[in-house]
Amino acid sequence: MAKEYTKDYFQLVQEDERLLDKELKTKQLSYFQDAMLRFTKNKYNVIATIILAIFILLSIFVPILTPDRYYNQTNSELKTLPPRLPLIEKLGVFDGVQQYLNQPIDYDTIDPETGLGYPTDRFFIDYIIIETLTNDIIVGSDKSPKFIGGTNDLYVNDEMLSYAFSLGNATDDDPLTDIIEYLPFVVTNGMTIEIDINDFSTTGTIVVYYATELNGGEFDSYSELTEIATIDSAGVTTINPMDTLTETSNGYFVFRHLLDSESDGGTEYVSFNSIKFLFNGELIDESSGYLLAMAPIFTIDSNVENGRYLRKNATMQRASFQYDSYAALLRDRAAIIGESEYLRILEDNPGMLETAEYSDQPNQWTFADGFPISSVTGIETVVVPGTGKTNTNYFVMLDGQYALEFETPPYFIFGTDVFGKDLFTLIWLGLRTSLLLGFLAAAINIVLGVIWGATSAYYGGQVDMLMERFLDIWGSFPQITMIGIITVLIGPGFIALLIFMIYDGWIGAAKVTRFQFYRYKGREYVLAARTLGATDGRIIFKHILPNALGTIVTRVILSIPSVIFLEVNLSYLGFGIGNGQKLTIGPIELTGTSIGVILKDGQEQILSGNTWLVIYPTLIVAILMITFNMFGNALRDALNPQLRGSE
Repeated sequence: MAKEYTKDYFQLVQEDERLLDKELKTKQLSYFQDAMLRFTKNKYNVIATIILAIFILLSIFVPILTPDRYYNQTNSELKTLPPRLPLIEKLGVFDGVQQYLNQPIDYDTIDPETGLGYPTDRFFIDYIIIETLTNDIIVGSDKSPKFIGGTNDLYVNDEMLSYAFSLGNATDDDPLTDIIEYLPFVVTNGMTIEIDINDFSTTGTIVVYYATELNGGEFDSYSELTEIATIDSAGVTTINPMDTLTETSNGYFVFRHLLDSESDGGTEYVSFNSIKFLFNGELIDESSGYLLAMAPIFTIDSNVENGRYLRKNATMQRASFQYDSYAALLRDRAAIIGESEYLRILEDNPGMLETAEYSDQPNQWTFADGFPISSVTGIETVVVPGTGKTNTNYFVMLDGQYALEFETPPYFIFGTDVFGKDLFTLIWLGLRTSLLLGFLAAAINIVLGVIWGATSAYYGGQVDMLMERFLDIWGSFPQITMIGIITVLIGPGFIALLIFMIYDGWIGAAKVTRFQFYRYKGREYVLAARTLGATDGRIIFKHILPNALGTIVTRVILSIPSVIFLEVNLSYLGFGIGNGQKLTIGPIELTGTSIGVILKDGQEQILSGNTWLVIYPTLIVAILMITFNMFGNALRDALNPQLRGSE
């Protein structure tokens, strides 16, 4: 049953009071205060903004606080060092140990027991982690000293009669020498030639000639040469040139693949293993492998002489291993210093002389670890001509850290590039240039785009049609053509890149502005303002533009990373800025180092295994893109007047 309430249950309050509106106790927020309040409501937007601010601060202060020689000077000693981080290196990662793959070995280093060898041109065995050393062998046809053995096949081309090469006494017996000079043989009694032919796939013959010149262009016909032998089968053939020659002479030998008639198909060849020259049974010169592959071609009549001289089945032994790059960098290195410098080092390092341990050999002693000089290996006294004075030079082993002028062992947390520059500093230096170019281009684009788009949409009609058709024509030119024209007119560099970023970059801002103005110019508050006599300028900038500002700002903010990517692409094409360039704009100096240039230089090192040269700048650009995206979207919502007062 429902309970009944009488009027005794109720009491009137404020019956005799006069009620008035109360004053607001809260302070009214301005447009930008309200925008900032909405902006900070989303913690992810705040985090993105903080990251973006940190990046900008790092791009400003890292190059300032880093010694100039770490990023502005080339140092071959520091070339492509891997990342190394303090403390973390103890975990076995980012410890400066670098993996090298497929490095051609020095064949003199092959261990007869294990069969393993290692390279010596850039590496030191003390810093190769031996347990990681492995070798493999590949077969190739390169005319390179890194490949050994194999055969050299002499083909005659289609519709040709012969092809030939000549040999002299090679002046360098080292098979790793790239330049080979041939001198004439002394042909006398006791000299024999052993020709080892691997395969004889031809109906022709090998004709051996004696010639007084190495080059066939010095002769008119083969009748001017002396034929000393003919070979028509595979195997080792020994010939004695003195069986044909009548007297001792100096000259060269020509090996001609001669067919009975013109080749039909160009498939006939003779495969050579080696050609040896002996005197009284002792080897005086041998051409095989690389040396034989580099034999000069001998041609008298190019109308009937042409072919291919190909190397086949050569082998190269390669090594893969891990290398302690930082330990190798800080190794002791030989140097010659004067007596004054030697005495200065002793004076600057108290107690150093007391640690000296003298050898039984004269003028040789060592110092304890931790001093700039680890040992003295000799002393030289030089008399200065004309003065009677003497200078004393010390042959020493300098501590690597001291020689490279490091106060403490170096840590390059992003590694170094191909020029020995600190990649960490270069990235922030490059980001400074990329950001400044991006902001500058974006600022100019937004000004031009807003003016053009606002004018086009606000007045509409014939004005809008003409302005839009102009944009269609202006933006229809191919970009690669335009950057080519700009580069030809003013040359590659900052100015050309900035002009290219602007020449059609403002079109996007203009289209966005036009769309937003068409969206808002018919609203009631705009019509009311026009009815009340507001000027066109006031309507545009006071009533329409603030509503469209959020979308326009977002478009411009997102164009900044796009500008960075554009600079990267242009750098690959050779139209971007380059190393060594500088541009001063007031107090700001732009350098030729940019993210695009760094990535371009790093791209060439990927196949060498130096992946950090691409990973770190790419990672920075990726984070930059994400943070700009989040920041731009947050700014769009914050500047949207329709969201004012909302959470």
